[in-house]
Amino acid sequence: MFTLPLSKLIDDQRLVLLADKVDRSQRLSFEDGLLLYETPDLTGLGVLADRARTKLHGKKTYFVQSRRMSYTNICCTRCQFCAFHASPGDQRGYVINAEDVIAELKKPQNQRICELHMVGGHHPKLKIDYFENLFRAIKGHFPYIHLKVFTMVEIDFYARSSKISVEEFLARCIAAGLESCPGGGAEIFDPDIRRQICAGKKDAEVWLDAARACHKKGIPTNCTMLYGHLENACHKVDHLLRLRQLQDESLALGHPGFLAYVPLAYQTEDNELNRAHKIPKTTGAQDLREIAVARLLLDNIPHIKAYWVMITPGLAQIALSYGADDLDGTVIEEEIAHLAGAKTPQGLTIEYLHRLVTEAGFEAIERDHLYRDRC
Repeated sequence: MFTLPLSKLIDDQRLVLLADKVDRSQRLSFEDGLLLYETPDLTGLGVLADRARTKLHGKKTYFVQSRRMSYTNICCTRCQFCAFHASPGDQRGYVINAEDVIAELKKPQNQRICELHMVGGHHPKLKIDYFENLFRAIKGHFPYIHLKVFTMVEIDFYARSSKISVEEFLARCIAAGLESCPGGGAEIFDPDIRRQICAGKKDAEVWLDAARACHKKGIPTNCTMLYGHLENACHKVDHLLRLRQLQDESLALGHPGFLAYVPLAYQTEDNELNRAHKIPKTTGAQDLREIAVARLLLDNIPHIKAYWVMITPGLAQIALSYGADDLDGTVIEEEIAHLAGAKTPQGLTIEYLHRLVTEAGFEAIERDHLYRDRC
């Protein structure tokens, strides 16, 4: 098959030098990361990311039949970018119980899901026994459904709220049915930016330590970064390289580590951060660049997601040629991004996800939580 040389596909010749590093599996540096963010040659960047993606996965593109639920929207942390939370005492606040979850999962549209993805607010009255009872009830009725629960900051918060260590909290949740964690809550690690967008959350080390503890306990997690707000390229490269460093550490110790990285586009509606700063929505070029940069810098994290909920299904389809190999899944009734202004559907059918992949020229693979083919 005839292919053009890289010099014909890439306008910014500085990227050709990075392509040589990528081809030789040589790790990109902080300065290389800055170049990836600063180059005007988005198409050339996509070429590099696609080469890295193809080397890892060929044309394979993954998705999962999943269900989103939030166990509570009550939160005492009140991140400035969030439109989901309700303060304690707010009439909009809710806490779901096991009976609610079981009734929902019995509905026809949920019959083929293999993964339940649950995150929520920082409710000051919820303790470890709530989660133990919830997980045991779900697994008792649906033992085949994989429980993917908690951001790293939720783990820290509910361990402290329960007056136990993170390690004990995780051990008890695992015994009750917890199997993996979705990896949200990282936002951006730079302390100055954190103070402006999520002042109520602990510093970055809390997130990293909780992820480290999960990996040590044998719990695979994802990892994330929130972009498109007040950050710049330096903040983002620092964030990505800190994730890469923790992945190195976890894998060296034989722990499962991060399965996937998910770049999360900031949603602008109905939150304090945008009222204060009037931040424009991310563009398609921004979204594609984040995916491409991640695929090139995060050489030890196997999968990069194009989270269609935040960037639209159409752009997620294009992102498959910019380094992404995972379209997440059916999702079904996502709340958090939609309350902040996401205009995407609440869920997608498995048939539509398959079409997105195949029409883009890739191989559609329905997966389980560990990226094994699901027959």
